[in-house]
Amino acid sequence: MKRIHWLVPYKIIHNHEILNSNLASIRLRSALFNLPIFKDYKVTFSENINDINEFDYLFVGKIGANREDLFNVWINYINSLRDKKTNIFFDYTDHHLGQKNLIGDFYNKAITDDDLIITSSNKLKSHLIDSYKKITVIEDPIEIEIQKIKKNNNNRFLFFGHPTNLQYLFEKVPFWDQSKNYDLIIQTSDVGLNLIQEQSKYIQKPPNLNIHLQRWSIENMVQEANLSAGVIIPGDINDKRKNGVSHNRLITAFALGLPVAASKYESYLEFDNQFADIDNKKEFISFVKNPSLFQSRVKMAQKKVKNFTKENLASKWLELITK
Repeated sequence: MKRIHWLVPYKIIHNHEILNSNLASIRLRSALFNLPIFKDYKVTFSENINDINEFDYLFVGKIGANREDLFNVWINYINSLRDKKTNIFFDYTDHHLGQKNLIGDFYNKAITDDDLIITSSNKLKSHLIDSYKKITVIEDPIEIEIQKIKKNNNNRFLFFGHPTNLQYLFEKVPFWDQSKNYDLIIQTSDVGLNLIQEQSKYIQKPPNLNIHLQRWSIENMVQEANLSAGVIIPGDINDKRKNGVSHNRLITAFALGLPVAASKYESYLEFDNQFADIDNKKEFISFVKNPSLFQSRVKMAQKKVKNFTKENLASKWLELITK
């Protein structure tokens, strides 16, 4: 039986623990290797490799922005396995190459022309194509079961996302409609919640917008979706590091059964007519004042979302090592 190892920035004892990762790129992508389609392979996940001579395939996940302790360890693993002609794959989900930070330095040192890079969007691939030739795009799957379309005609909106997305939210908050009272539910990690509390006095929040903080989890997100009228996904399409994002938050929002206002990232454009343009001030104000205007679009979006099941995407990963 051939063996696959995923380098992820966690100590994993049991494979199912990978589903608890706060990094969507790990939780949605690496974890697909737990599905039955990989039953003929021995798959392991961890920040370490116990027996480096035992692996046929190495997949390298995101190292983590604060894991300096793993930098040389992972580089040594990669170089050693490269010397043994082991197949090495890099799952590349944010554009860090060329950035002066730990993750950027890691990728600059780790990736060679002979390695296969897997990106989560075509836009991200376009950032790399001039320097690397072996690039494959595999999208993110939906993380939850598709829910019934909600018709909550209230003034309650949901934001969920990694702490790095909070800056875009707080750039949007000052321009919120002020004609009535609103509730904005922010779900993020503990790191993000602490960041909000530390910077709360700098957030230019209109007095009619009440912000409520919640720790993100799938359970909390689904529960809040039952109470909310819509989801907002602000971003910056001109931010080169983030404009290659996958569609995972958008398809999750549609799977929740809610209307969506979002930035028009390239990976979102397949759903271009199904969500409101959050960066168009008039359209965004129209959305928050009356999200029910966008409810009919959710049904059409959900038909497309059904293509991105975990099983469908897992088959694409399997093709990498069987073709």
